[in-house]
Amino acid sequence: MRKTLLMLACVATMTVSSTAMYSYNAFEEESAIVVNSGPALKSVSGGIEITISDDSKHEFYIYSITGQMVKAVTLSETSVIDLPQGCYIIKCESWSKKIVVR
Repeated sequence: MRKTLLMLACVATMTVSSTAMYSYNAFEEESAIVVNSGPALKSVSGGIEITISDDSKHEFYIYSITGQMVKAVTLSETSVIDLPQGCYIIKCESWSKKIVVR
């Protein structure tokens, strides 16, 4: 009984670990994210490029993966935001997305 429980725990742990690694690798493959024909995000060397397709101003809040706000910017045109390497969460008025800066 004890060996069976230990074996089930090991299998469950390996399944969760391999699923997390697969989703992380799939996440790294994204390079540009477009949300409802609004602002588009693209990871560039040393930061992110935010492309604004309309003439209105958009507020963006950039958080580190630990949840600390790194920057808050208001943009009305395409801009590059300088950021160190890492994973970030970008929030706009109507959406939020994850992006990796390399």
